[in-house]
Amino acid sequence: GIVTRLIRAEMQGSVKECLERLGEQDREILILRGIEQSSYREIGTILKVDPSVLPMRYRRALERLRKELPGSVVEELVEV
Repeated sequence: GIVTRLIRAEMQGSVKECLERLGEQDREILILRGIEQSSYREIGTILKVDPSVLPMRYRRALERLRKELPGSVVEELVEV
């Protein structure tokens, strides 16, 4: 319904604002891993970094995002 659409639009706006406040590296890994579901190997190739450092980088980026957003929104990224 209309209420659900309004809430969803508001949440999308909040997520976008929070992602924009994060650093570029945090934003890239959150989008690539959490939203696009890319593998760490694929992300390593894109970002030109060793894939073994990416799980920790992703967890740290999620922690920074958790400070900005309600928990349920971040948990949806983690579940993916």
